[in-house]
Amino acid sequence: MMTTRFAAQMAVRWSQSSTVLPKLSWLDLRGAGLSAAERLAIEELLLRHDPLERCWGIVGLHEPTQNRLLNFALPPYDWNTQRKFANSQRDDEYGHETEGQINQSCAIILGIGGKPEKLINLDAARNDGVLVLRRFSGGGTVVVDHSSLWTTFIGRNSILPHVTPYPREIMQWSVDAVFGSAFESWVRQTNQNNASSADKPKGRQTLVFQGKSCGISGGVGESLILPPSPQSKAQLLSDDNASIIPQFTLRENDYVLGERKIGGNAQAIVKGGWIHHTSFLYDYDDANMAYLTLPEKRPDYRGNRSHNDFLVRMKDHYGKSSTKNDFFEHVKNGANKSFDIEEASLNDVLAIATEKFGGLQEWWDTKCRTKVVKL
Repeated sequence: MMTTRFAAQMAVRWSQSSTVLPKLSWLDLRGAGLSAAERLAIEELLLRHDPLERCWGIVGLHEPTQNRLLNFALPPYDWNTQRKFANSQRDDEYGHETEGQINQSCAIILGIGGKPEKLINLDAARNDGVLVLRRFSGGGTVVVDHSSLWTTFIGRNSILPHVTPYPREIMQWSVDAVFGSAFESWVRQTNQNNASSADKPKGRQTLVFQGKSCGISGGVGESLILPPSPQSKAQLLSDDNASIIPQFTLRENDYVLGERKIGGNAQAIVKGGWIHHTSFLYDYDDANMAYLTLPEKRPDYRGNRSHNDFLVRMKDHYGKSSTKNDFFEHVKNGANKSFDIEEASLNDVLAIATEKFGGLQEWWDTKCRTKVVKL
């Protein structure tokens, strides 16, 4: 009997070898200026109300708090708190500024069943005026900022019948169909760029000599540029992490590099389909991660490790010779092996909101399950 993973891999290979690949509408929200709340509102809108019931791939970088399309109150939520924020500034034990300014550099996003009192350092988050959202999907609590790399896939059971609509099976499909290939190609690009960088005259040695020396003739005080030695070139490669990027794998319910988690993911299962979304940690501020407590329920491989010991910044391994945009291109290329990609626009999505609800604001105010949590 085939294992679930083997069956998923065979299904992916079958779909790739088939002459007709399933279609995937691709929505690139980079540069759209949308906030985290607006991104989540759009995702749920497409999951539940796309009249064409398409599969979707959505990528982007987003503002943690500042909305472009939606209008709702941001913290602090009462006048007395607002007056306190206008007074003195000081740092708490985590390095947060308290009673001085609102922290608009990040937002905290709870899963639909998440309890703030168990998952958030309430005093720190409240004092700093941090925006807290409760999203429409399950999963744990994440902190998102300007360096969070958002990826989302919406699947339809009728289009992807080989994907069992359960969280772990969906995650395994994402590795087999998209992310495994994406990270492999990103590693190759990073290593190639690092090797090319080592071949450049970076780290050259300049030899200044008088007259003739060791069979080399030249004028007085003349300089000779020597290429990097094999030893210095090897050091450059080592410094750029050219060959030591930890392997990308699925560990329990997490995407990891080696033993460390690189992002938070969650799923929502609805009639006829599902959504799988991830915020990858390209970079983050240690002080912002300190808003989160150590969750009671955590994967076995984490143990009691703190957030800083458990998480890893993707830029530490990829960032010296590639960019955030490179990551998104590798994800799209990975998806292109399993899907026939069709480009879509933000206007296409907003038209759905207008037709179904009168606009995105009306969708947010009425049926959208993502909500602001006032601490």
